[in-house]
Amino acid sequence: MFTVTQNINRYKPSTLSWFVKQTMHLSAIASLAVSSSMIHAEPSPLTTTTDDSGDINRANSEAEPSTTLPTIVVTADINKQVTENTDSYTIPVARSATGLALSARETPQAVSVVTHQQIKDQNSNNLTEVLKRAPAIQVGSIDGARSGFSARGFGINGFQIDGLDTDFVQQAAMGEYGINTAMFDHVEIVRGATGLMSGTGDPSANVNLIRKRADSSVPATELSADVDRYGHYGLSVDHSQPLSESGAVRGRVVANYQDSDTFIDRQELGQNLLYATVDADVSDNTTVSIGASRQHNKSKSTMWGGLPSYLSDGSKAEWDTSKNGSANWTNWDADNVYYFADIDHDFNENWNLTTNASYNESDSSPKLLYMYASSVDPDAGLIYNLNPFHADTERKQVNVKTELTGNFDALGRTHQVIVGGSYKKSDLDTFTYTAPPDGLLPVSEFSDWDGSYPEPVWGDKTQSSDVTTKEKAIFAATQLQLTDPLSLILGSRVSDYERSGFQYGTKVNTESERIWAPYAGITYDINDNHSLYSNYSAIFQPQSERDINGRYLDPIEGKNYEVGLKSESDNGALQSQVSIFRIEQNDLAQLDGGQTIPGAGLEKAYVGADGTSQGVEVEVTGQLSDKLQATIGYTHFNAKGKNGKAINTGYADTTLNLFATYDMDDIIPNLTVGGGIDWSNGYYGIVTNPVTGRSEKYGQDDVTLASIMARYTVNENLEAQLNVNNLFNQKYLAGENFFGLTYGEPINVVGRLTYRF
Repeated sequence: MFTVTQNINRYKPSTLSWFVKQTMHLSAIASLAVSSSMIHAEPSPLTTTTDDSGDINRANSEAEPSTTLPTIVVTADINKQVTENTDSYTIPVARSATGLALSARETPQAVSVVTHQQIKDQNSNNLTEVLKRAPAIQVGSIDGARSGFSARGFGINGFQIDGLDTDFVQQAAMGEYGINTAMFDHVEIVRGATGLMSGTGDPSANVNLIRKRADSSVPATELSADVDRYGHYGLSVDHSQPLSESGAVRGRVVANYQDSDTFIDRQELGQNLLYATVDADVSDNTTVSIGASRQHNKSKSTMWGGLPSYLSDGSKAEWDTSKNGSANWTNWDADNVYYFADIDHDFNENWNLTTNASYNESDSSPKLLYMYASSVDPDAGLIYNLNPFHADTERKQVNVKTELTGNFDALGRTHQVIVGGSYKKSDLDTFTYTAPPDGLLPVSEFSDWDGSYPEPVWGDKTQSSDVTTKEKAIFAATQLQLTDPLSLILGSRVSDYERSGFQYGTKVNTESERIWAPYAGITYDINDNHSLYSNYSAIFQPQSERDINGRYLDPIEGKNYEVGLKSESDNGALQSQVSIFRIEQNDLAQLDGGQTIPGAGLEKAYVGADGTSQGVEVEVTGQLSDKLQATIGYTHFNAKGKNGKAINTGYADTTLNLFATYDMDDIIPNLTVGGGIDWSNGYYGIVTNPVTGRSEKYGQDDVTLASIMARYTVNENLEAQLNVNNLFNQKYLAGENFFGLTYGEPINVVGRLTYRF
C-alpha cells in the first residue's frame, strides 16, 4: 500500500492559498454540478406512510412509477432512515458523519449513500460489489478471495454496522469484506477523517452498513434466485411478519444461500446467511430492537497472494485470467456471528435517547499455500519456496454506544446537539500449526498445474497471538444556526485507547490516553438549492503494523481539510457535490520493499511515511428526469512525499464512475434498462526483479469497464433482471500489490428472478 503523511505539528502557510487556487480552477466543474442539480422532476412534498399504530404499512409502498421523489419509509424516528421500497438513489437524512440528523446539503463533508435501489439495480450481493461502483471508492483484489478498499489514495480501515465500530483488521482470515448485502438496507460512506463518530482518524473514508429492520405491520415475502455464466447460483428469502395483532411487535427473517464456481479454475466460493430481527413498540415513545445474524463463508482451492509476477528470464509474467496458483486442498472458510440490541426512546418531539449494543464472534481455520519466489521457469515450470499455512483464528468484539440528541432554542433560532459515549473491546487469538520447511516439494510444470500438491502433515499447534484492544470515548457536537443561511458545527471526541498482549512472540503494550479529535464545519446556504461548506478534522489512528526490527509503528497523526459546494433539487431527488480536500499525515504504514520480519513467519515489514495528498471529487446522484436515475462520480488526487516525488502510486489517482437506469415504459411497458462505465487511469508499484535485482515499475494501464442491465416487470409480483459486467471482456490486473498478480473478472452475465407476495 502506498500512502502519504505530513507531520501534524508543522504549520503549512500554503494550505489556504492552495484551496483558493483549486476553488478557482474548479469553478467550471462546480457550475456544471449546480446546473445539473436543477434538472429534476416537479417538486413534491416529502411524506411518510404509517398505519394507526405508527408502524410502516408496506402495502402502501406498492405504487406506480412517479415523477416525484418516492415515499421515504421511517421506522421510529428520523434517525432511522430506510431506503427500501423508495425506488430512490438519494436519502433525506444521513447521520454517519456527525451523528446529527442532517441532510446531505447540511453536512459539511463529502457523503455518499448507496441505496437499496442501487444495490438492486447493480445486483450487488456483497460489500465488495457495492463499493466497486460507489463514487470515489477503489476496490483492489488481493487474491482469489480477498479485496481491499481505498479512497483519496488511502486504504479504508473504518467500518461500522448500524453506527457501531466493527473491527475488520482480520479481514484476511474472516472474509468480512464479502459480507452479504441481503440483510442491509443501504450503505453510507463518509469520505475524509471521521474521528468524531467512528473513533478512527483514517482520512480515506468510513463505511457504515445499515441493517434492514422489522418495519412491516403486514405480512410481506420476497423470493429471489440468481445465476451467472461461471456456475454461480443463489437463493434468497426475505419475510416480514407482525407478531402481535396491533403490529406493535414485528419480526423479519432473511435467509440467503450462494454457491459458485468462479472465473478462476478450480476455485469455488460460497456463502450462507441467516438474519433475524424483532422490533417492539413497548410504549408510544419507546422501541426495542433485537436481532442476530450468522454468515458462513466457504471456499475451495483459493489462492493466497496472487500469481508469480516474473518468469525466470526476468521478463514480466502473463497468465490466463483463469489461472489458479493454489493447491486443491486449500480453503479460507470463516464464520461471522452478530448479536445486537437497540433501545430508542423519545422524551418528546425534540429529544431522543438511543442505546446500541452488539456482540460479534468471528472464527476461521484457513489452510493455504503461499508462493513467494515471484518467478517461474516458462519451460520447466518449477516453482520453489512454497509455504503451507494453517491457523485457527478467533476474534470477539463488544460494542456499546449511547447518544442523546435534541433540538434547543437560543437567540431566536433552533439548534441541534448530540452528546454520547462509547465502549468497544476486541479480543484476537490466533493458533498456528507447524509445517514442513519452505520449498520441500516444488511444483512442476506450473503452466499446466492442476493443483495437485500433497497437503502437509500439520505439526504442533501453538498460540501465535493473543491481543486485546479497548477504546472508550465520549463525544459531543452541536449545529448552531448562526443566521438563516449560515450554520456552524463544532464537535469533539475524547478517547482512551489500549492494546495489550503478544503477537508472534513480541509483547504488545500500546496505550494512548485522552486523545482529542476536534471537528469543525461550516455551511452557507447560497439559496434554497445550493450551499458552500468547509470542515476541519484531526487524524489519530493507532497501528498494528511492525517495522523490520519487530517494533510497532507510532500512531498516525495528521489533519484533514475540505471545502466544497453541495446542491439539491427542490424535492431532494437529485443531489450533487464538489469537494476539494487536503490531507496531511505522518507515520502511516507502507510496505518495506516486500521484506518480512525475521522470526515472524510471513508477516510483512512496514515503514512509516510522511507527506501530503490533495485532490477533488465531483458527484451527482439521483433523479435527472422523471425517467432517468444516475450516479456519477469523479475523483482526482495528487500525493507527494517530503522529497516531492509521487507516492500512493498503487492506487489510480483519477477515476470516473457512472451508472444510470432509464424507465422505458412509454416505449416498452414495464421495462427498465441501464448501464455504467468504470474508468481509472494507470497505477503501479515499485518491485524488485528477482533475476536482475533491479527495482522497476510493475503496473496496469488505463482500464475502462462497461456494464449493462435490463429489468422487466412481468406483473405486480414477478420481475426478471439481467446484468452484464465487463461487457467488452477487458483483461486487467485488479490489485495494487504487484508482488503477486491478481486479474479482474472477465465478462460475466448474471440473471435474477424475484417474486413478491
